[in-house]
Amino acid sequence: MLKEIFIYGCFFVVSLGCAQNNKNTTQESITINNVADKMWEDMPKYAVQPMYLLRINQEYCTYEVLVNDYPVYKNYDLGVNATGTKINRAILKSGEQTVTLRMYPIGNLEQEAYGDEMPYYKTLKGGSSMRIEVIKIPDWKNYDIAGEEIIKVVTTDGFDTNKFPGAGLPYYEFTFSFTAEVPYENEGWNNGIDLRKIDSTILKKKIWNYFKMYQKIHEEKNKDNKSQKHFEQLSREAKSEYWKKEKIESVCSEMLYSVSLENKNFQPLKDYKLVFYGGGKIATFKHSSLLGTDSRLRGESALYFLYKNESDRLKGRFLSLYLYMDKDKYNGKEEELQLEMIK
Repeated sequence: MLKEIFIYGCFFVVSLGCAQNNKNTTQESITINNVADKMWEDMPKYAVQPMYLLRINQEYCTYEVLVNDYPVYKNYDLGVNATGTKINRAILKSGEQTVTLRMYPIGNLEQEAYGDEMPYYKTLKGGSSMRIEVIKIPDWKNYDIAGEEIIKVVTTDGFDTNKFPGAGLPYYEFTFSFTAEVPYENEGWNNGIDLRKIDSTILKKKIWNYFKMYQKIHEEKNKDNKSQKHFEQLSREAKSEYWKKEKIESVCSEMLYSVSLENKNFQPLKDYKLVFYGGGKIATFKHSSLLGTDSRLRGESALYFLYKNESDRLKGRFLSLYLYMDKDKYNGKEEELQLEMIK
């Protein structure tokens, strides 16, 4: 899916990708004209559709959320996401799931909201805290808010005493687990090798080359190629979140929109970090999440371009790429590493 954010007079659009292992359709057979139909044809239809959400409240902090070490949401603002965040796309199969919260100071957010007399917070406070509810919706197709089940509630240490153990730190992380039951089993990134064990110079070169290849797809407006690259990614999200056909068609249309844009001005790949997810099986280039990073780039993909819309308004689009190496295709020679998008 895609998310559009207004920052400093510009709209920035973030590509949010997810995946599914799909055996019924070959990548080569996918085109712009059939990608949505193929996804719908290959997607199982479940009688019962359990959905899991996280509802989070925070005080004096911003945060990122990872489920099974896969990023699902970030909030660098003071506002609270009252509706909750669906996390099924990061749940690959039934069983124990992990949730990781990464907390950051609020910096100048109170100054922006309430005036310059408010303090700047470069570290977390004694009153910084988080409360997370893990919610199960027994059947998504028959969703009723009254039927929500709160299966776990987690709060940070010092939640009620104003004695947060991360006080004075620029970053704090904690993890908890819960049990989920879903009707599907996705391969995702499970079959990947541990990319942390690959020589970092070689790995960075491979990621750089993939990013540049993906940039070229957009510059050449190759919609068929982009459809092929994203097919298994989007299929996993469709399968895990029980998309209807109309939703599939809408997401595929959004996914292809960035290819057709005119006068794309790709920005240099710079000031990024090599980041691992999925227990080291996923790698990518991203801008730092730490306070002090340009707020327009913070936590976003290193690959993005600027363009002007119909109203001559400057916009930007981030292209998130989560890459892995299937261990069944790996011959053990690092120089021949062939990265691909997670399934």
